[in-house]
Amino acid sequence: MSRPSFLDRDFSDYDFQKNVAQMKLAMTTGSDYIPWTSQMSEFGLEYCQVPGKDFYTDAELFVKGHLHTCADFGFDTVDLMWDVYNIEVEMMGGEMTWFDDMAPAINNTNVLVKTEKDLAALKAPHPINSGRAQMIHDILHLYQEVSGGLSAPVRFCAPFTAVSHMVGFERLIILIREDPEFVHKIFKYYVEEVAAPYLNELFKAFPNAKTIGSDAIGSLGFITYDILDEFSIPYILRMKELTGGDSSPVEVDSWWGDSFTKNPIEFFERKLQVAPNHLKVQDPDLYKVGTVMSRNYATEHNLPLIFGVGNDICHEGSREDIYKVIHEYMEVGSSGPMGNKFALYLCSLSAQTPPENVRIIVEAINDFRKGDRPYEGLVESGERLWKDNSATKVEGDIQVQGADLGPALDDNIRPLMDEIYEGILDYDNTLVEELVANALEQEIEPDVILDNSLIRAMDTVGEEFATGELFVPEMLMAANAMKSGLEVLRPILTARKTKPKGIVVLATVQGDLHDIGKNLVAMLLEGGGFEVYDVGVNAAPDKIMAEAERVNADIVGLSALLTTSMPFMGKTVTAIKEAGHTYPVIVGGAPVSQEFADKIGADGYAESAVDAVVLAKRLMAAAVSAQQVSA
Repeated sequence: MSRPSFLDRDFSDYDFQKNVAQMKLAMTTGSDYIPWTSQMSEFGLEYCQVPGKDFYTDAELFVKGHLHTCADFGFDTVDLMWDVYNIEVEMMGGEMTWFDDMAPAINNTNVLVKTEKDLAALKAPHPINSGRAQMIHDILHLYQEVSGGLSAPVRFCAPFTAVSHMVGFERLIILIREDPEFVHKIFKYYVEEVAAPYLNELFKAFPNAKTIGSDAIGSLGFITYDILDEFSIPYILRMKELTGGDSSPVEVDSWWGDSFTKNPIEFFERKLQVAPNHLKVQDPDLYKVGTVMSRNYATEHNLPLIFGVGNDICHEGSREDIYKVIHEYMEVGSSGPMGNKFALYLCSLSAQTPPENVRIIVEAINDFRKGDRPYEGLVESGERLWKDNSATKVEGDIQVQGADLGPALDDNIRPLMDEIYEGILDYDNTLVEELVANALEQEIEPDVILDNSLIRAMDTVGEEFATGELFVPEMLMAANAMKSGLEVLRPILTARKTKPKGIVVLATVQGDLHDIGKNLVAMLLEGGGFEVYDVGVNAAPDKIMAEAERVNADIVGLSALLTTSMPFMGKTVTAIKEAGHTYPVIVGGAPVSQEFADKIGADGYAESAVDAVVLAKRLMAAAVSAQQVSA
């Protein structure tokens, strides 16, 4: 690669001091100026046209690439957010996967810790000379040099997300239930042997730096309050204790999931245990729980406030959409007696965010500051988007049945079906396995067991997740209990060639190594009576199509967690359609929306794993109806 010209750019005209000072005032004593910042390293990577591995391994490319991008687009401040979820796990020996046009990722298919023996074999990494730890020091030193002495925030991966990379998320959730003592040992190792020594070296070198801990997997969307209270908060506080105690700058403010609970204030209170100096609420939760409610809470508790604008609006929004969201967040955020303690944050500008949208965002912010406010007084956030809690959802002319009391059964059968049903809801794998075997011994038909206990239980789990009564861990544990019963039935169902509700091929698209959502969808589909084939992660279109053809798929489901992998989702849909395949393709994942699904020509979009099952049932029902009409 030839030397990029931006490495020799003079940044003396970029006012580092002013904007950083305004951000500090907004988060402490107050400022009439509304500062903003953005997570934008992948956007900078694309704008600078530098290969991903070079960008994330060369401190000069990384720092000056950020500065070049921020200066060209008129950003307030530079947010040097490296691939924060990887550094500490890479230091321990975690396997990295590199991409040309996005941040690298830990390969979660090859985890570090499966057993106590694996944990005992880990050697504490050197806090500077392991992995890319030295590069982080180089990044912070270089920024200090070019900014005239400013200290960029020290980023770190919070314990829960790091341990989920060490163990694997699904395995971690199961271990928390089955062997919590072992899980505590893993957390203790990460905090005391890896994270705290790493941070202490950074604090020694940059004593004036604040910290920002990232913990996406430790958010309420993925875990429960019980897990948060036992395995997340205490270990963040332990990190603080080991890095200076009360004087330590350690805090974690990146949790999302406020809209997953019926009472967001309970979640706010937990957020403040690990980031007590401000409240941060970000999309998609902010738009759902509402800017006004969030503003009122921060005012009542005398807290500086940060509103985070979601990547959907940055990536796909029209000019009008962008202006409406930016101006509402700035107007409500800066209102009231605490309104001068407010900042705006763009949650993620990715390599796929159109540069013209970024310019519109900057223009919208500057127009609001100047008093040009065409949507003054307009507040559109705050509608809780809870799903329908009824047992029957109506999709067009097709009714999709949810959880109910099951069809009429012989009085001798019903109690056993109810026991299996309750065993799944109690997450009791062993009991479910025994009861299903017992049902077979009583010569109850496998499809009766499947429909009236396993599928029925997972329908209930889906309904309760949709209403916020259950979270992802409970869904995973219920799905595992269901699978223990399904494994007893499977040989008989296979031998009898019992027809499944449908055959679904699932994959995480090329460029994305995340599989939590995909795996959850697979479990719920199996619980719904579907036969599922999982192609895995980072799957190319040809591989997905080959598997779909091999198993004669009725539906193909594509998942993406990263905005940077969304184009590969579009390419996969296009490849499938151009190849002449007629099976419907459904899509989902954190950055995906109905608008995006429509844009790429997908046949359906599911916002959650529960929605994916409902959608699959609807598509199969539609196919059956079409066959009946044609017959």
